[in-house]
Amino acid sequence: MRILVVNPPAFNKKDYIREGRCMQTKSSWAALWMPLSLCYISAVLRKDGHEIRLVDCIAEKMNEAEFLDLAREFMPEIVVLNTAIPSIPGDMKTAAAIKAILPTAKIAVVGMFPSLYEKDCLEKFPQVDFAVMDEPEWVVAALASALSDKKPLEQIRGLIFRKGEVVVVNERQNLGENNLDDLPFPARDLLNNDAYRLPTNRKRFTLLSVGRGCSERCIYCVANLYYGKKFRKRSVESIIGEIEECINKYDIRNFLFWGESFTTDPEYGEAICYEIISRNIKITWSSTSRVDTLNPLLLEKMKRAGCILLGLGIESYDQEVLNRARKRITIEQIDAAVEMVRNAGIKSMGHFVFGLPGDTRESALKTIGFACRNVTFAQFYCAVPYPKTEFGRIAAEQNSITGIDYTQFELTRSVTGNENLSPREIKKIRNYAYRKFYFRPGMIIRTLREIESVGALFSVLDFMDWIKPKKAK
Repeated sequence: MRILVVNPPAFNKKDYIREGRCMQTKSSWAALWMPLSLCYISAVLRKDGHEIRLVDCIAEKMNEAEFLDLAREFMPEIVVLNTAIPSIPGDMKTAAAIKAILPTAKIAVVGMFPSLYEKDCLEKFPQVDFAVMDEPEWVVAALASALSDKKPLEQIRGLIFRKGEVVVVNERQNLGENNLDDLPFPARDLLNNDAYRLPTNRKRFTLLSVGRGCSERCIYCVANLYYGKKFRKRSVESIIGEIEECINKYDIRNFLFWGESFTTDPEYGEAICYEIISRNIKITWSSTSRVDTLNPLLLEKMKRAGCILLGLGIESYDQEVLNRARKRITIEQIDAAVEMVRNAGIKSMGHFVFGLPGDTRESALKTIGFACRNVTFAQFYCAVPYPKTEFGRIAAEQNSITGIDYTQFELTRSVTGNENLSPREIKKIRNYAYRKFYFRPGMIIRTLREIESVGALFSVLDFMDWIKPKKAK
């Protein structure tokens, strides 16, 4: 079958990153990420013998009219459309436009939107024929096979489809059964790899999956809803093989090791680092970690293996907020982790969330002060009451969600308050945090020193413009 796999055009003039649980604008990172899930989907479908076209409209700066011309020329039988919750009005507009010019094409949507909203995806948007819940590769492959062979759809786990006028929601996948080593390497050859570059030096970079799933139960997070409650590891051999392919085939030596936490299994992290070091593979990479899974030996190996930046899921520097969020970490563990990362010579990216239960203006200011004193870079978010999360349930029960406009369900916006802060106050605190952290003279000087090209300067200026004082809504 001819299958078009697409990352839709920019929505409201915003370039969105749509990658699993990560749904935010490019400006929030100053860099565009490759659509890793779409590359995996394309690789699986191609392996199954389908004719594939992969289009990242964001990377190609392709507007809807240009994309529709491409779709009309390719004449796909199936269109696999990437989605994110805050961009869903634009994503669905693109889906409707495809249906208008290619009425026989079947449209299947993937991403967090169908995973969290399930049948609403088809009931509210008649232009959609199929929706995939949770990680998409196996479901999309089974769907394409069933449509090709005209087989029934009821047995495809993770699929939502129409049966006459009825929307059928199949049983969800058993994610623990999905073996990541069964997936071929992502089809990066179908992308323009020049479009994905680091913000400060403009070198090519790519996402590389090291594992999926999270056994933690943080009340605000959708990671284990999308990837499951068990950490599934790729084999070290597979990871090293993909790194070598990126170097030899695509001239890519800079990576974001994508997963919930690189250090979920410290011995596994050490094994990856050992292979990189022993094979003398010269790369640079960043990743994420919980603060309670680090140790000096692991960090020393990570540094030697090329790790230059480690994201730390700190969320708050207030123990009550951490406890109520079921983060299962302590202030002492946060302090120890930050010191270990610093001593290892690795830069840190602190991730912080405002508006969780128990958060107050005082606890938020304490968190901001900690960030300014201790981490190299920082990301500040507003807590989002996503459906199916405990935080979403609490917000719904308290009737505190200010609207159902999907575009507002973004980490940069606040749609719910807590017992101490209104949505407007949370948004103002977040804006203040960015200004306080990034507009310090020392921070500006450090950032400018790391810029290596005019293109990099524009990327950083785009980020700075994004965090300028803006009116809280």
